[in-house]
Parts: sequence; structure tokens; C-alpha cells
Amino acid sequence: MEGSQSLDMVLCLLALPVFAILGIFSLKYRKLAWDSFHCIFHTVTFRKCESGLDDRIKSGISGMLLKYSPWGAGVVYRNYQIFSWIVIILLCWSAYTSYIGIDNYVKYGNCNGPESTNFCVFDPTGQNTGTSEFDSVTPANVTFPVVDDHNPIIGPKDAKLTIIEFGCYSCAYTKKAEPVVQEVLKEYNGKVNFQFKHLTIPGHPMGSVAAVAADCAQEQGQYLPYHKLIFENQANLSDTKLRMMALELGMDITKFSECMKSGKYDSELASDNLEGLKAGVTGTPTFFVNDKKIVGPKPLRTFTTVIDEGLAKMEKGGTS
Repeated sequence: MEGSQSLDMVLCLLALPVFAILGIFSLKYRKLAWDSFHCIFHTVTFRKCESGLDDRIKSGISGMLLKYSPWGAGVVYRNYQIFSWIVIILLCWSAYTSYIGIDNYVKYGNCNGPESTNFCVFDPTGQNTGTSEFDSVTPANVTFPVVDDHNPIIGPKDAKLTIIEFGCYSCAYTKKAEPVVQEVLKEYNGKVNFQFKHLTIPGHPMGSVAAVAADCAQEQGQYLPYHKLIFENQANLSDTKLRMMALELGMDITKFSECMKSGKYDSELASDNLEGLKAGVTGTPTFFVNDKKIVGPKPLRTFTTVIDEGLAKMEKGGTS
């Protein structure tokens, strides 16, 4: 009897919001909503719930099933409490996972967190999860990337925290993330800087060529403006276009062309690729904020959440 009373209470708690909404359109559901409220009120005031809602739902379900399967209706009627608890547990679990999904989406722009590119019901178009992927196996022991000397630092050199991105100049998702990167640098002026490492994506040959061109632009002190120009002209990248952009920035085109042909930066590109694979990168863009990973062109709130957490830990003397 006590178990039945508890079940009736739980059913009333679950039924009240449903019947309250349906009651806007139907008098029948208004009565059920009132019965649910009546049961909850009596229970919390230590009185017996006498609404009979449990029995009415039980009879209603069994009666509906009786039209199709008398045997099934009998099974449900005899084991109604068991089925009810199963449904209640599933509903509670669904509510919990929905809460986690909503919380993740609010913080990170994806139901499953900043590292996920899986489908999110709150982001059905996938605008916050797209990446240019390639076949790779995530190593058992992931080695997080570190700031190196051959890739330029964008932002103040003495910033507390460095965001490392593995991107591809030919990747549309990497380009989509670029304005957010600029917003982050502006938002955390002086506290955060940025290092771009190229990851070779099959089918994006101009991405690697553009990465070499960016290194050659760095030799003439034009890395940042050239980096921006590459993304602005991503749709029509070619050897000729890369040289025209160098001329546009006033670079010595002879030195630039010689640099492009020399192959001097091939080993650095290979090093970036290897570092990305060891870090478990499977597509571009992928960002690292200390040991936190952000995958895809996530919104600004994703970065601010992860960066704030990282800065807070650093201020406390902890490790992220």
C-alpha cells in the first residue's frame, strides 16, 4: 500500500506539467491536472492522496490495449506497478540527460561538450560541430601539444595562456572559426595568445602550399596579415594567387618565390602533423587550451568557458 502511494505521488509529479499544458486546450485534461495537484498537495501535507489517478491511468491504458490484445492488456493490468516504475525511471533518466545536454549546449555550443562533433538536437544544422576529417587512430597515450619556436605567436608573447589550433588553410570550418579566434584575442587582450599549426588534410593540397607560403611571409615580417589574406581568398587559392598576395603586402617577391621552392619548411609541416596525430586530432579545426580540447568552429561562449576555467586554475597554482 505504501509503495502504491509512493507510485501515485511520483506519477502525479510527472503528470501535473503535462496535463497542465494539455488543459489549455481541453477541459478533460484540466480535471486531470487538478487531480495531480490535489495528490501532490495532500502528500506534502502528510495526508493520503485520494485522487485515484493511478487507478484511472491503469484502467485507461489497459482498456486501450484490450482493443488490440486482451492478453497484453491483462499483463499490463497485473504488472502495472512494475511497468510504471520502469517508465518513471526512463523518464527521470531522460530528464537528467536532457539537462546535461542543455547545460553543455549553453556552455559549449554542443550537447556533448566542446570536444564532440556528434549530432546535437539543439544544433540540428551542425553549424558548431563541422570539421574536415581524415582517417586516423587516436593513440592510447595522448600527448598534448606545446608551444614551439617555428610557428609564430599571434598576440602578446607574455600572455598567461596560449591557444594552439591545428587547422588547414583550405578547410572551410577552419575559416569559419577564424573570426571567433579574433574575438577571443580581443576579449582576453593581454591574457591569451594564439599559435596556428597546420595539419594536412587529404584532398586539400593547397592547404599545405598555403602553410609554406605563410612561413615564407613570416621571414619578411608579414605572417599575420598574410594569414588573414589566405582565409579571405580561400575559395581561389593557387600558386599564382599566393604570390599576388605577397606582392599586395609589399614583400620581396623574388625572396618569397625562392622560399616557396626551397622546401625548407617541409620538415616543420611534418612535425606539426605528427604532433597533431599524437594529440589525437582527427580533423580541423581542433583547438587546445592547456589539456582541454575544442573541436569544430564552436561559438565564442565555448572558448570563454574553457579559457576562464584554465585561467582560474592557473591563478590557483593548479594544472589544467
